[in-house]
Amino acid sequence: MADILFLVEESVSIGEDGFQLVKDFIYHIVQTFKNAVIGKAGIRLGVVLYGDKPRISIDLTDYSTIEEVLVAVRDLAFRGGHGRTADVLTFVVDMIRTGLLREDAAKVVILITDGKSLDSVDVPAGVVRDRGVTVFAVGVKNADRNELSKIASDPVEEHVLYTEDLHLLGSLSPKLSRRICFTASEPPRPAKPTVHAEKIIGPRDLSISEQSYNSLRLSWTPATGKVTSYNLLLESLSATGQVTAEDQRQIVFDGTKSTAIVTDLKPDMKYSFTVLAVYADTLGERMTIKGKTTPIPPVTNFRVIEEGLYSLKVAWTPPLGKLEGYKIYIPKFNRAGMTSERILGRDTSSYVLDNLQEDKDYTVSLYAVYPEGPSQPVSTSGRTYTAVVPVVILEKGMFWKQKGGPDS
Repeated sequence: MADILFLVEESVSIGEDGFQLVKDFIYHIVQTFKNAVIGKAGIRLGVVLYGDKPRISIDLTDYSTIEEVLVAVRDLAFRGGHGRTADVLTFVVDMIRTGLLREDAAKVVILITDGKSLDSVDVPAGVVRDRGVTVFAVGVKNADRNELSKIASDPVEEHVLYTEDLHLLGSLSPKLSRRICFTASEPPRPAKPTVHAEKIIGPRDLSISEQSYNSLRLSWTPATGKVTSYNLLLESLSATGQVTAEDQRQIVFDGTKSTAIVTDLKPDMKYSFTVLAVYADTLGERMTIKGKTTPIPPVTNFRVIEEGLYSLKVAWTPPLGKLEGYKIYIPKFNRAGMTSERILGRDTSSYVLDNLQEDKDYTVSLYAVYPEGPSQPVSTSGRTYTAVVPVVILEKGMFWKQKGGPDS
């Protein structure tokens, strides 16, 4: 008896055409079991596709004939996304914990990937192997060979297969099929005993505070037991909540921590944060929360402090954060809809706009510029003075006549 599970990356880098080649590869491997007993009394075959999230596309218990499995392989649908190899390995750990893989059957996993995992595979790959699973790692094109070696069972040279050309993937199927058949015919590998007598609980109560435009604080109630580290997976989200490629990474925190500031985030961006407890020989529970950074802060108290005949002086209160400088925009009266841009240094908090026209209203806009980009603009308005010209009247003495205005 054996449970054979294919873990197939369906990232955008593989594409629909490449995904069809991967399906052909799986199809030919599955065909080698055409004379085997399929189902609970013999070989069970399943497929987990993983892009942004792992999903069971063919469950181990779905079919009882090889013909049904082959049709299901042909019908596998491509969704795309961004491959999370560590995520899918953790998904297999959860399948083992919940009894979806049989204890009394040989357990074989075939992982197929064309890239490098966003987060570290070391711990989840080790936990999968320690649970008595034989892991084959098949790499294509841009797959990281060092990472494939970390995933695969020993001896690595028998459990790692690689080809630079996706069209040559099929050439690996005879060798891989023989090795899978041999493993499936052996007794199940024993799982390594774990040192945890108590049930692992947590982390819990994950919360977000202290949001800024490029950072925020995560806090949680610690997991039980001797935690070696906490792994944080952060993923940027679209306005509709879908995972995007804009910002994705893993951060590792010390196991004694229960709060941490996450930095180098993008402004005004939605994020998903997943915290996972890591132990010496197993993985803990995962907890996810969504949050959003604030927009880049604009300047405050932007105002005109002096008005002249041909100039305006503006001032403002600088915002907090690491500024690169400012951009100030002034409308051009001789060109409708056009503005003049001037670049100001980061230590500036006032500026004289000169060479203006007299007796004109001006609306001035100011942007604070950060390494992450410009803030939203703030605006203020002012008016240049009107020139006053003295006029001498012989009959009545002297009085003033305002240029362009009535006599006074």
